[in-house]
Amino acid sequence: MILTYMYNTRSRHFRSREFGAVERFIEPCILLLLSKTPSHGYGLLADLATHCGEKVDIGDLYRTLRSMEMDGWVTSKWDEKQGGRNKRVYKITTDGREILKDAVASLRKTDNLIHHLFTGYQKVFPDAKIV
Repeated sequence: MILTYMYNTRSRHFRSREFGAVERFIEPCILLLLSKTPSHGYGLLADLATHCGEKVDIGDLYRTLRSMEMDGWVTSKWDEKQGGRNKRVYKITTDGREILKDAVASLRKTDNLIHHLFTGYQKVFPDAKIV
């Protein structure tokens, strides 16, 4: 769930500010899924929703996969099936595993910071419920 609040800028216009969204969260999710087994785009799309809670547009998914492949985090090859539809299958690389390890360490730090904020909030507002 993405939380939103409105804030006032210097020009006195109100803009929406989102909290709860982790930029580029889809990348470590994809790497984690590919650590389990190689997969094609539509398989990843379903698994992202089921296992990572991420609903992603298929076009955004393929753009992300292409970018990750250019960065050397994943590789892909065509799985050519007779009588069936050819599918590009993605696999995590050694570099991808290192990136996943770094991402998890960074997200762990973020998780700790968020929990400190929640703890402090509960101390200041003991009757408030954090949803």
